[in-house]
Amino acid sequence: MGQFGVNVQKGELAKNGKEALQVASKLSAKGGLILKAQVKAGGRGKGHLTSGLKGGVQICKTPEEVAQKTDQMIGYNLITHQTPPQGLLVKSVLVHEGVDIDGQIYLAFLHDRKNQGLCVVSSTKGGMDIEEVAHSDPDAIQVHTIDIRKGFSEQDALKIAESLKLEGKTKTQAIEQLQKLYNMFLKLDATQIEINPWAITPDLDLYCVDAKINIDDNALFRHQDIVEMHTQSASSADVDPNEEKAVAAGLNYIALDGNIGCMVNGAGLAMATMDIISQKGGSPANFLDVGGSASTDQVKTAFEILSQHPQVKAIFVNIFGGIMKCDVIAEGIIKAAQLVEVKIPIVVRLTGTNADKAFTLMNDFAEKNKGKINVIVNRDFDSAADAVVSEAAKI
Repeated sequence: MGQFGVNVQKGELAKNGKEALQVASKLSAKGGLILKAQVKAGGRGKGHLTSGLKGGVQICKTPEEVAQKTDQMIGYNLITHQTPPQGLLVKSVLVHEGVDIDGQIYLAFLHDRKNQGLCVVSSTKGGMDIEEVAHSDPDAIQVHTIDIRKGFSEQDALKIAESLKLEGKTKTQAIEQLQKLYNMFLKLDATQIEINPWAITPDLDLYCVDAKINIDDNALFRHQDIVEMHTQSASSADVDPNEEKAVAAGLNYIALDGNIGCMVNGAGLAMATMDIISQKGGSPANFLDVGGSASTDQVKTAFEILSQHPQVKAIFVNIFGGIMKCDVIAEGIIKAAQLVEVKIPIVVRLTGTNADKAFTLMNDFAEKNKGKINVIVNRDFDSAADAVVSEAAKI
């Protein structure tokens, strides 16, 4: 945010107590020094660390105190109401200057699908859970539509500032900051910039004290610095390596707790597949969507993810051939199965364009590889689901 000229507190990341001391020594301790454990979960202030330290957010008086408490954070797990029971490993901390806060505003730039553009959501009740504000006092939340054909003008920013009852110096800063945030939203290909609180100091300055920023996954090729930031901050505790592998291959993958691996194309078919497995008494191990134009490499990666997962006892390939023909998909499955050593049963159900050709290919492959790979070909969705549940139960 600082790179876009948005008013934020001075500070830097640190990866150990020594670095934290160096950062803190360069900052003003007038408003206190703020130390925040960096994990991908909310509720840090009310959490606790496995070192015994209470609170993943600390207000410190001296750089030495910052260093001491950093050593009680890094290398330990932070447990909050949003983390797994064992917590998340803290690998770095944010050290920044504190600010005195007289007023708190909620502000968010968001996509507005209804109006096919953007909007600004704001409220004078900042610092609170905005969902709770929406429930208890919906009139306290205002939505300002942005016409993307015209852009976001100074007049638009003025209307928002006035709706928040800002005056004088604070109003002037708000107009300037709103325009910079809009520019940031566009340049980052953002889907959300949510600031809570947008804080007013006793000197009537505006600071973005805390923010949540989401970037469009489809635009990440333009933001390698952000991708690298994610990679460096990722730990085994909060990133599924299979999910990372799937994303790299252009697959949509979400791990679940079951033992039947699902490879489908299309989110709707994925949901239907997981539902029917559950209805048959089975349990899906994942949501894995190879998309509408699955390549051999993508299918190969999908097989690697599913077959190497320790919980998966059977794989259900459920593909609808629309734009992508079934026989092409069958060829991809065969090549992938030859490249990846699959020791668990595979149930294949294909329907759509060239389904007959596809089943001929799959049946020939199953017959030639009897004793090597257990491939069950089934045209019917219902009985194919029965088969995969039955196979998984045998192992």
